[in-house]
Formats: sequence, structure tokens, C-alpha cells
Amino acid sequence: MEKKFGIPLFVVIVLLISGIWILTSSYLSARGQYENGHEQSKQFAKEEAKLKTISKIKTFSADQKYHVITGTNSENETVYGWISNIEKERKLIVKKKSAGITKNEALESVYQEHNPSEIISVQLGMDEGIPIWEVKYQDESDRYTFDYVNFYDGKIIKHMAIKNL
Repeated sequence: MEKKFGIPLFVVIVLLISGIWILTSSYLSARGQYENGHEQSKQFAKEEAKLKTISKIKTFSADQKYHVITGTNSENETVYGWISNIEKERKLIVKKKSAGITKNEALESVYQEHNPSEIISVQLGMDEGIPIWEVKYQDESDRYTFDYVNFYDGKIIKHMAIKNL
């Protein structure tokens, strides 16, 4: 009787372990691609813009992939940097934090124009050469929505909504 259950149980355990291993390696591979090149971009930004520190770096993808950094310049002012052409000849745009609106001001713009029911994320990005705040949220119609808020003046320059099925 034990033999009848032993082999199928062994097969189920092996399949379960294999499935967990495949899912974990897929996740780590995808996460690695997201963070790929961050160290090179940090070094590039420090050298190119003479930044003292870099406190944060994130990947943003729209019309192309960008690494968006937060750091401090030689005057200890907070700056943002957008690095494009990550795989080729990197290009850097650096703006002082004070040159644009804050994350909270970007959220205020979205709340004035639309009625988000749940904010998913807010991050800096770049769209067609314009620095933006990307605000992702669920709207009142339960759609997954993206608003691109101009970094300089707080106006919404793109609004995209995807209907949930």
C-alpha cells in the first residue's frame, strides 16, 4: 500500500520543487534586467555631472528606456538626472529639484483633472524629451490609468487608461 502512494507523492514533490525553482529564477532574471546597468549609470552621472552623491536610481520605460537618478551636486542641492541610450552612448540631462514640481504637486494635478480611486505609483520619467512625473492609478471606472505630468509646470501632457477585463 505504501508503494502506491510513495511514487506519486515523490513525483508531486519533484514537480512542486521544479515549479518553484522555475518561477524564482524567472523573477530574478526579470528583476536583473530591470536593474541592469544601474551601476554604470551611477558612475556615468557622477563623472559627467560632477555629482557628490546618488541616493536613488530607477528604470523608467516609455518611448525608450531611462535610468532616473536622484542625487546631490557640489552645492549640496538635490538634483534629478535622466540617462538615455543606456546600452549605447549614454546621454544625461540633469535638473535641480527646485526647477520643477514635487511628487505631491504632480498628484494634486491628477486629482484636479481626474478622480483616482487608488494611487499605484508615482515616479519620475521622460517622455519625448520632456521630464515628467508618471502617476499610475485605478480610476473610478476601475481602469488602470497613466498620467504624464509635466515636471516643469504640472500640466498633464498624456492620459492613458486601460480597461480591466
